[in-house]
Amino acid sequence: MDYSRSIWNENPIFYNTIKRVFAFSIAIIFPFTHYCVLTKSPKSFGFLKWIIYFHCCCVTCEWLNNAFLIDIMTFQPSVLIRVDGFLNSLIDPAVLFLISSCTEDLARTSALLLFTSRLFMIFNMYRSNFSWTRYFGEGLVYTLVAVIGLWTIPMTFWCLPDQYTEKFRIVYNAKFYPDGLWDSTVVVTSGSDLESERFVSIITILNSIIVGILIFASSKAAFYFLEKRMEVENESEATRRMHQKFNQRTIFQAILYLSFMCIPISMLYLTILLDVKIKGLTYFIDFSIENHPVACIISLFLYYDPYQNYLLKVVRYKPRRRKNKSSTIAALT
Repeated sequence: MDYSRSIWNENPIFYNTIKRVFAFSIAIIFPFTHYCVLTKSPKSFGFLKWIIYFHCCCVTCEWLNNAFLIDIMTFQPSVLIRVDGFLNSLIDPAVLFLISSCTEDLARTSALLLFTSRLFMIFNMYRSNFSWTRYFGEGLVYTLVAVIGLWTIPMTFWCLPDQYTEKFRIVYNAKFYPDGLWDSTVVVTSGSDLESERFVSIITILNSIIVGILIFASSKAAFYFLEKRMEVENESEATRRMHQKFNQRTIFQAILYLSFMCIPISMLYLTILLDVKIKGLTYFIDFSIENHPVACIISLFLYYDPYQNYLLKVVRYKPRRRKNKSSTIAALT
């Protein structure tokens, strides 16, 4: 190579060091969360407990891949990524990229299932009869939610090109590409031609928007239906205030997901679609997506009182006791 066509800092030592130190410093929160979900979930949670635990397992796997095992660095705004994790010398980096994409899709699907299960919990709050029709209907909804979250997996496999051929095309046609293009750890995630880039970018952005809308809409719907059911019961003002708290927690959890997953991914593929290079954006996107599992775990403690109370007990923090706590809301939070 006669001269560099790279526009990136391909070896951000300070950033990578801070990122790894941060990952090691918060590692304990993941096994602690597993313990809380398995041992501190009240019986009133029912099936919700296992939905929460499935979500916990998915985000734990995602965090391990993001922080240590795979650790993808994105060369924004291009279809090139680099695998910097501990497994990059043991497993084909293209395979590691596919594994990383699959775990991210599973984590996204588990979040959708978690919000869906809360809605069903509210619907079933005052229903004493359980019918096969009801189980079948709920099963169909869960299946539809899973399809919405996982349909991008086969597309990722289908779009992954032959690495040697595509890298040659990038050398001859691309305006910018990393100096380490021919390193085995650098992976071309889709065709580098304009048509392929636009197709993948539009599909990914639409998927992020759809998932974000569904999560935000389900969080608002959960509060709406809970409020309607409570109106029938003529609940007290104290209980209504607790409904408001439930609503705030639900919306906050949805905003966390949007901030750490939907928005960064949309920004990444928008820059590819529009061919825009924004200095420093790579670090924001990388840090946000990599710490999406951390945000999910934190939201579990902020949302569910049993886990939050146990955490406060472990750190020996004693909050004020609240009176007239509703058992209905306690089942949800």
